[in-house]
Amino acid sequence: MKHLVITAAILAATASPAFADVKAASDTGFNIIHIATVQATPDEIWKRLLAPKDYWNKSHSWSGSTAGFYIDAQANGCFCELFQETDANGKVKTVGSVEHMRVIFAQPGKVLRMQGALGPLQSEAVIGTLTVAMEPAKQDGATRVSFSYVVGGYMRYKVAEIAPAVDKVLGEQFKNMLLPFTPPADEPPKVDGFNLDIETLDMGPATEAADPTETQADPAIQNDPVADPPATEPN
Repeated sequence: MKHLVITAAILAATASPAFADVKAASDTGFNIIHIATVQATPDEIWKRLLAPKDYWNKSHSWSGSTAGFYIDAQANGCFCELFQETDANGKVKTVGSVEHMRVIFAQPGKVLRMQGALGPLQSEAVIGTLTVAMEPAKQDGATRVSFSYVVGGYMRYKVAEIAPAVDKVLGEQFKNMLLPFTPPADEPPKVDGFNLDIETLDMGPATEAADPTETQADPAIQNDPVADPPATEPN
């Protein structure tokens, strides 16, 4: 089986189109970020994101093919890979599967957040959380996109080795996903002071929460003569 491994080829992989970095690292985890601004709408990028079979490098699959890759973009949905074979009659059948990540937050055209330990991290006692966020940029028709992958827990790999490797591999998939879209002419966005995540995105009109200290009487109770009986007069 082929999977994400630490090799010289991985370490030499092409970086993402705008910004790529191991943003933070410790003995127990790391955070990598990839950011780009491209000439496309959030909906166009969302549609592309949900078709990993079209951009994920098969060298970083378990089956050696991305034909069985898919993302079910709803809570508890799967970013999965099907092991497929073609029988003597030319019929494709599924003979196994693997979960790369599981969806924990999905809002089309804005945020897709998934949890899963990618590649060799799957065998370790770690949690990996990938947030893919997007929002319209200042340029007409452009969108700012980011991958942020946070990994933490116990692993038998040295963070100083595995973090750059994961950064390069994930950056390659980020770049491949955005290949159909034309980058704008201006300079790429700077990461300083920029956090493209659900905390900073406009998630739509907010609903005013009810004040738990306020209670509203039920009209039916208000009109019920036995609901609130008159006080008994003293004898």
